[in-house]
Amino acid sequence: MGERVNKLHDPSTYLAITHYPLPLPMNPRVLDLQDLAWAFGLIAIAIGLLRWQGVGLAGQTLVAAARACLQLLVMGFGLQLIWQLNTPLVTLGCIGAMALATTIAASNRIGDRMKNLAPIVGGGIGTGLIVAVGYTILVVIKPTSWQQPQYLLACAGISLGYLLNSTAIAGERAIGEIERHQAEIETRLSLGATPAQAIAPYRQTAIKSTLLPTIDTLAISGLVTIPGFLAGGLLGGIQPVNAAGYQIVVLFMVMASNTIAATIVTGAIANRYFNQYAQLQPLD
Repeated sequence: MGERVNKLHDPSTYLAITHYPLPLPMNPRVLDLQDLAWAFGLIAIAIGLLRWQGVGLAGQTLVAAARACLQLLVMGFGLQLIWQLNTPLVTLGCIGAMALATTIAASNRIGDRMKNLAPIVGGGIGTGLIVAVGYTILVVIKPTSWQQPQYLLACAGISLGYLLNSTAIAGERAIGEIERHQAEIETRLSLGATPAQAIAPYRQTAIKSTLLPTIDTLAISGLVTIPGFLAGGLLGGIQPVNAAGYQIVVLFMVMASNTIAATIVTGAIANRYFNQYAQLQPLD
């Protein structure tokens, strides 16, 4: 039984849409260390302008650029090793480590306004990641093996980057909305509303605040910007229409994972404010 052809890789999929023959696959130029060294000229321009304007960020910019270069090169070599090993244990372990780091970072960004936030944030991140990435891999992309790091790590890494911001914003806004409107919530409870009904408008506000940037990104993609995944694909030699197809999949995956995480995080935080008698209570 031959290998199943991935429909996103199959040129015939796009021949039916575009009605013109696709060009031969492009061969991207491989960058060497000298090219990366020349790229620092762009940072030199930025630093020169900062010093000229007396902004005082020249040192931070240089350190940040050096860190980014080192971290990304280490990541590149690490991913290359994972590609070569191609074992589910290593791939899933790497994703688990990234998810844990994302949970810690998001919990720290929310602050100390609520204790023991990591389980809530981790639950939102984990659920959003598993559902959205799992659906993307198994239903949309359908590689010959679900454990291929080329797809699994790429999708998980992109989702986690967005989940870091979405869960942090959801948690911050949920706590802020509830604490600012405690009198209104208590009034709703006294009139017979359930905790879920009393707190619903403030949860909705937190979820909207979380998802509006993602919706805006969806709305302007391909209109005023070339999204990062599409731009990276073009630089990597992927056919433009194929790269656009993957970008659409990525944007939809991010929307799903962010929505799932925001719903879980705001709901769990809201429940923390009520005792077993459905009364609003101050946080410890």
